[in-house]
Amino acid sequence: MAPTLSISSRIDHPLKGQQAIANFIKSVLTAYPDLRFEVISRGDAGGGLVASQWVLHAIHTGPFMDGGPATGRTAAYPIASFAQVEGDKIRSEHIYFDRQTVAEQLGLKPKKT
Repeated sequence: MAPTLSISSRIDHPLKGQQAIANFIKSVLTAYPDLRFEVISRGDAGGGLVASQWVLHAIHTGPFMDGGPATGRTAAYPIASFAQVEGDKIRSEHIYFDRQTVAEQLGLKPKKT
């Protein structure tokens, strides 16, 4: 990982630097200790850009980073990411997923009509 690495899964709060990313990963693993990813596809989009499609699978058994309690529900949702690679280092990555779908699967929001 590059020292200047940034990861963005939200437009308003990108994670910048290794410590911020490590803290985020720790909070995700606290909420989802059995987290696993299924890679659907990955490809070189040119210019050092790597596009990936994957599915996150996990059971929500720990508290969220905001202190919200575990729901005990299973989550399985698709994710797309785009990583900018320079040499052997990832410089940035943008991750996209549908937060509404996640909330519905965990029983946190009413289903879309």
